[in-house]
Amino acid sequence: MNRIVRMLLGAACLVSLVSFVPVAARADALPTLPAPAASFDVGTLHVDRYGSGPHAIVFIPGLTCGPWAWADAIAHFSPSYTVYALTLDGFDGRPYVPHRDLIASFTSDFYRFLAREHVTKPVVVGHSLGGTLVFALAQAHPDRLAGIVALDGLPVFPAMAAMTPEQRATNAAAMSAQIAAATHAQFLAYEETMMKRMTLRANLVDAAAQREAASDPKAAAAWLRVDLDDDLRPQLSRITIPVLELMPYAPGGPYTQAQTLAFYRMLLGGAPRVSVEPIVPARHFAMLDQPKAVDAAITRFLATAAW
Repeated sequence: MNRIVRMLLGAACLVSLVSFVPVAARADALPTLPAPAASFDVGTLHVDRYGSGPHAIVFIPGLTCGPWAWADAIAHFSPSYTVYALTLDGFDGRPYVPHRDLIASFTSDFYRFLAREHVTKPVVVGHSLGGTLVFALAQAHPDRLAGIVALDGLPVFPAMAAMTPEQRATNAAAMSAQIAAATHAQFLAYEETMMKRMTLRANLVDAAAQREAASDPKAAAAWLRVDLDDDLRPQLSRITIPVLELMPYAPGGPYTQAQTLAFYRMLLGGAPRVSVEPIVPARHFAMLDQPKAVDAAITRFLATAAW
């Protein structure tokens, strides 16, 4: 388990391109998630619905996370929009049933969910793995979405961007195998270590890690392998709808904000209508570090969406 923690910590640093600056810790509760108006399952997805506005926003959390990760944004947008929050199979306490092609299953179930709810052209917002998934959704059916927002989720895992497909596959398999074999105590320790790197709010680390460790390590391993192995860049030109990438940046790291911005733009260069907006100062969980800035950036983007 120590090896996987070291490897993924290095990769996580490349995701947000920031260094770890210690912050005094004080245990606090995570933002309060509103009570959903409805909850239901569609295939591999659990769906919570909030609000009843004329336009829809769908939030997708990242690896091992549930709607709690988007609690502030859900509370902010649900008075004016119909908001949906998805939870992937095996995450946030949900049972895990293995599937052969996770992205294909997710994409199929997502569009089944839209049909069930009669949702027309939502804006889909994803964090981390959820951000990668919004690119997959938009590549599959750009005509059925109004726009996508990715918060530190990219079409290729940054640490793997320069690798060959064979190198990505080898590294992804090795990393995911160690997560799959973790005990609950090891998995919790891993989540705590990762969260210390991924938020400026050290007072939220314990609470977030506890929520993340409620996920099934085998589900985390399976999705991690997909996230590390896949490269969606060749199909970015299919995404003709507006795209917003929110880029966390914390000063003091090895790269300047301009260098980080250039790197993100390079990875997203194939998308014809993409913009990248920094969230400063913030790390990977920018919606915890800077909730008002994230909400404001999404609000500005909604005005450009192809509703």
